[in-house]
Amino acid sequence: MLLEESYKHIRRNHSKLLDFCPDIRVADPVKNPPNTAGLRKGLRDDILRIRTVHGLERIFQWTSPRLEKILVFLVFFSAIYFYVRITSSIAYVFRYKPMQTVISDLHYPIYKIPFPEITICNQNRLNWQRYDEAKERFLQPEHLTDEHEEIFRQAVNAYDTMRFGHFQSLQHLAELSAENPRLLDDLNYINLTKVVEFMAWKCHEIFSDCSWLNASQDCCKIFTQRKSQKGLCLSFNTIESKEGAIKHLLDPYYPWHVAGYGSSSGLYVDIHIREGWHSPLSHNVKGILVMHTEPYVWSYLHREVPTNTRTLISIDAFLRTHHPDTRFYSNDIRQCVFEDELSSLYYKSLPKRKYMYENCQAQCEQEYTMKFCNCTVDLFYPPARFPPCRLKDLPCLYRNDEKLKVFEQIGEMDFVKFSRGGMYCPCFMNCKSLRYLSDFRVRNIPELELEHNDSRIELAVFFLSDTIMVYQTKPVYTLFDLMASFGGLAGLCMGCSLIGIIEFLYFFIIDLTKHCFRYFKSTGRIRTTNQGMKTKHISVKECQLY
Repeated sequence: MLLEESYKHIRRNHSKLLDFCPDIRVADPVKNPPNTAGLRKGLRDDILRIRTVHGLERIFQWTSPRLEKILVFLVFFSAIYFYVRITSSIAYVFRYKPMQTVISDLHYPIYKIPFPEITICNQNRLNWQRYDEAKERFLQPEHLTDEHEEIFRQAVNAYDTMRFGHFQSLQHLAELSAENPRLLDDLNYINLTKVVEFMAWKCHEIFSDCSWLNASQDCCKIFTQRKSQKGLCLSFNTIESKEGAIKHLLDPYYPWHVAGYGSSSGLYVDIHIREGWHSPLSHNVKGILVMHTEPYVWSYLHREVPTNTRTLISIDAFLRTHHPDTRFYSNDIRQCVFEDELSSLYYKSLPKRKYMYENCQAQCEQEYTMKFCNCTVDLFYPPARFPPCRLKDLPCLYRNDEKLKVFEQIGEMDFVKFSRGGMYCPCFMNCKSLRYLSDFRVRNIPELELEHNDSRIELAVFFLSDTIMVYQTKPVYTLFDLMASFGGLAGLCMGCSLIGIIEFLYFFIIDLTKHCFRYFKSTGRIRTTNQGMKTKHISVKECQLY
């Protein structure tokens, strides 16, 4: 660019001006280029403010030797690499393996847990001595014919040994209905649950010599009749019967507890099978079914006990709980449901019953029975909204017996292949679960001690020890533990604190963005100015102005 100082000497020689002016071209005046040194200095000052992150000051300080910068740079990024690896492992555990189960108490006293509910079912649930009276009571007079009586007899005999998932006893009834379906329609008014309740065993008919805590008791005061998935049975220490529910409201110590262990601190009962009073159509194995369950559980797995035996059932237990911090995780991660999680997708239970794994299973069984046969066996469950199965629905239960035996649980498909359809019940354990583990020891009663034509079972149930173990499931890392781990690792690897991390993030988000914006803005102005430069001829008159 030509300024006035560039050609002041030309004014002194006016004669050469005319020769010089036509050859001069000048450009429009432009501004000075931006001060990039100032931009660099501002960026350097912002970098040096991050002093809490070790190593950055030496890397960006202009006076540091180059070798030192390289070494510090390598060490700094190695520390970042190890920090990322370790924190990613912690984050993986937090996300995919967040739970751990530990023993929280090795000697939890048994007096703090209830004695289990003991349910006893005769293998033949009906006293056949009352059959004739039941026939007169429940059959209408016009149906007292041989054909109708045979249908009624087969139906009652089927209920004598029937339990859920065991509907083979309905086979003969299904064959009769196929031959003459009109007979089932004629007798469809019969409420078979009422018939079973009328013919079921009374406690004085099969129990004698009962004792509790080594003191004699009236069997009919400590045993009450209740429904279960095995049919109508007699139960001790239950709250599922009407009498037990009332006792639970009036007695604060019911269900009962025990303070000791051994046969003198439990239940003893003498059971009479009465084989001569069984159905003449039943040829099953004689004996009893025994269930021991936690209170509030509808029913669970049973164990068969043969006749003419002395059976000792020693019970051990363990209590499993989940820490309240596990509520942060979903049900499928912690594998349990809290009893107050009413809005959970996995919350399913029997009506007016708290959430229990067994209650969820029972409700699921009813739903599948409704799906297959459009009814449920109300003898097996508490009152519900589902319609009860009538006489003409029983062949459907027999046809779907194989499906109602298959019970698929969550995650079971990955390990077990199901060749035919069945029930899929997504039931998790309850987050506070008391489990009883039993050991059955059976020995025969000598024939000299048996009465003529009478089968007996002597049954004793007691705790094996006066303490149990308590397990607790809790998170490996809570949110506070996660923050402490990340912060501690950041201090170990990079020597920074929370304030340092905030400064570091502030630099990359705010300061660096600001400097980049200033740099691109300044280079954009230079490009625009250079593109707008023009040259022009200086006329003689313009030269004379100088």
